[in-house]
Amino acid sequence: MKHFILGFAAIPLFLAACSQASEPSETEATPAADGPVLSYTDAFIMAPIGGRDVTMGGIEITANGGDVRLTGATSEVASSVETHTMSMDEGTMKMRPVDGWDIGDGETLDLDRGGDHLMFFGLEPGLAAGDVANVTLYFDVDGRDEPLTLEAEAEVRAVGE
Repeated sequence: MKHFILGFAAIPLFLAACSQASEPSETEATPAADGPVLSYTDAFIMAPIGGRDVTMGGIEITANGGDVRLTGATSEVASSVETHTMSMDEGTMKMRPVDGWDIGDGETLDLDRGGDHLMFFGLEPGLAAGDVANVTLYFDVDGRDEPLTLEAEAEVRAVGE
């Protein structure tokens, strides 16, 4: 009789372990009813060097279910965030703002050091390695009047990480 009761009591635990989570992953944008779904990995902001109020950041963004165009970003830790690219010209690094990047359905945009990236200006004093900062990214989607947004938590990394 004890074995029967213990076996019966284990059924809810088994069912709970086999069921899917009902909430979307924190690295995924809430999908629009008829639009693309965005996800991200490796969101980071470099800790500013020597008390400066400017730094760079990166993220990998994947679009599924449609094409999007990353057009901008904001963050609680900066007065402005710009989309930038970097190139080498005769041994000299040149950074310049760009108006965004297209991400095709099923593609991943990699924003990182040494290429396309985000620039954070007017940083809050005291931003340091180990902190976490929220970054909101804005995307244009054909057929939508309002931009699609992706909320990301970015790790603040020390130089060299």
